[in-house]
Parts: sequence; structure tokens; C-alpha cells
Amino acid sequence: MRLRSILSEAGRNLRTGTTRALSFGVLLAAINAGLAIADTRSIVDIEQRAAGFVAAGASVRKMVAKQSTDPAACERLGEVQGIRSAGALRETDAIVLSTMRSSAIPAYAVSPGFLHILGGTADAPAGVWISTELAGTLAVQPGHSMATTVGSLTVAGVFDYPDDGRDSRLAYAVLLPEPAAGDFDECWADVWPLSDSRKALLHAALKVDTASTDPVETGQLNTRLGTVFDSLGQFDTRPTRFVVPGCALAGLLLGYAAIRLRRLEIAGALHLGQSRRALLATLALETAAWGVLAFLLSAGALFAAVRWMNAADAVDIYLIDIRGPAAAAASALIGAVLATFRIRERHLFAYFKDR
Repeated sequence: MRLRSILSEAGRNLRTGTTRALSFGVLLAAINAGLAIADTRSIVDIEQRAAGFVAAGASVRKMVAKQSTDPAACERLGEVQGIRSAGALRETDAIVLSTMRSSAIPAYAVSPGFLHILGGTADAPAGVWISTELAGTLAVQPGHSMATTVGSLTVAGVFDYPDDGRDSRLAYAVLLPEPAAGDFDECWADVWPLSDSRKALLHAALKVDTASTDPVETGQLNTRLGTVFDSLGQFDTRPTRFVVPGCALAGLLLGYAAIRLRRLEIAGALHLGQSRRALLATLALETAAWGVLAFLLSAGALFAAVRWMNAADAVDIYLIDIRGPAAAAASALIGAVLATFRIRERHLFAYFKDR
């Protein structure tokens, strides 16, 4: 049987509905899309919890070593892979506003990298940084000047520091950027993804040639969400991680069933002299048609779901979950081939009686 005849036969079967291509394609697409979208939702949930963990400052580790913290060494930690930013902090004289002499505002000297941890930038205009809450209380914004008992201070920037369980010292404080030199009290580092080895690097900012007898302490900026967040572990153990084998199994079973339902027709074709090779090629083309249909439908549904969920890593998540529909399309062909080989011409009359 020539290729043109095989293509013509497969086309007729698809047009007349003999293959039930639309039914099987839609059914497989529904299964694929359901499994893939469920896994997408699971991954996005992990992603959002991780983002919330970082946004709350829970990924920020700090080492407290009074007058024994090397700010330059602390700043260099920000160059280590897995440490997004690092900077040093030192308590300094409180700020007294000329209009509020009875109330002193806590002040801290910080190295340039410290501003990155708070979402600021070291290349902002010269001046001090204050929290959003303090800016609202004082009715000032970047560019404004504050009259103090030691002179005028220009507000270079404002940083968010919500009351969400984190160390509250900076909630109503003034930060004074300084060069990374001298002795500081603390080293903060935004470590993400979390790693014990990276957290231990904070001790690299500790000065060893110091006369200080204060204990060195390490801790977490915000412990409300827990001390660790194993995003990779949660990804590897998510309940929906078996999408690919699940879709592949669905494709295999539907591919097998689609051919098995036509066993009388196929046995009759063999009885009339059609070669098994030509018959297999025709059935493979027919199965491929509804397998591709199922893939396209489920791929479109998955794309819409990823867009609707506003995933931060939309492309990566899509590439992870599109593997399921792709595996289903391939396994449908395997199921069709297996079913075809199990149909025998000698069983024609048995198939006839069981119809």
C-alpha cells in the first residue's frame, strides 16, 4: 500500500468520524490540562510562599559583634553567589529635630550595601534614609530637608520596613550611609536560597584583632515565618509532581482504547488482505492527529492558566508542565501500536460476536 493511499485512508477515517478523533482528542486534552494546571498551581503556591518569606526579611541573616564587625569584609559577602546583598550597621548618636527637641530619633550608620538589603540603592543622592512610617509621621519625602540640632539633613530615600515580626529597631530610625571603614556592630546578609554554608560566611566579617569581649551572636531578621524555607525540597515533594507519568498513562490507555474499539474493523481489514504494516501506518497517523489536537488544546489551556496565575517564572513553569501533554501525545501512539499488534485476523468471528 503506497503512502498516498495510506494518507487518503487516514484522512477519510478522520473526516467520517471513524476514528472518534475529536472525542479522544478533547478527552485527553481535558486530562492533560487538568493535571498540568494543578501542578502549575502547586508550583506557583511554592513560588509565592518563597516570595513572601523573602519580602518579610526572613531570608536576612545578621551577625552582631559590637565594635568588632569589619564593614568592608561584610560588603564583600554580597559578591558571593547565593548572597543577594550584604552590609554593616552601627548605632550612632540619635537625631533631634529642631521642631521636636523632646523626642530623639534613633540613628544608625550603615555601609552602602546595607541599603540594598532594604530595597534601596547606594547610588542615590547624598543624604539620609528613613522608613516609610517615619516619613509619613514627619510628612517628608525624598529631596526634602530636615532641620536638626546638628544641622540640616537631606532625605535621600525612603525604605519600607513593615511591622510584620521583623527586628523593629529600624521602623522609626534614620540611616546615615557611610563608607565601609572603621568598626561596626552588625553585619546583615540577604541569603537566598537559604544555605547553612552561606549563613556561616557571616563570620568572615568578624574582626579577630579586637579587644572587645562582647559575645558574637547570629540570628534572623524575621522569625515569624520560620527559620528555614526549603523551596527546592517543597518543589521535589509536591503532591502534583507526577504530572508527566500521569499524562503519559492517560495517553497510553486512550491510545489503546481507541484502537481496541475498532478491533472488528481492523480484523476485517486484515482478513481482506491489507498488510499489517500499512494498517499500522494508517492507525498511527489517525492517532497522531487526535494526539496533536490534545496537545494543542492542553498547551493553550496551560498557557492561559500560567498567565492568569501571574507566575513570576512563567516561562520556566510552563516548560515544566508542558512535558505532560507532550508525553501523553507520544504515549497515545505507543498505546495504539500495542493495541494494533494484539488484534488478530483469526479472532474476527469472536470480535463479531462481541460487538
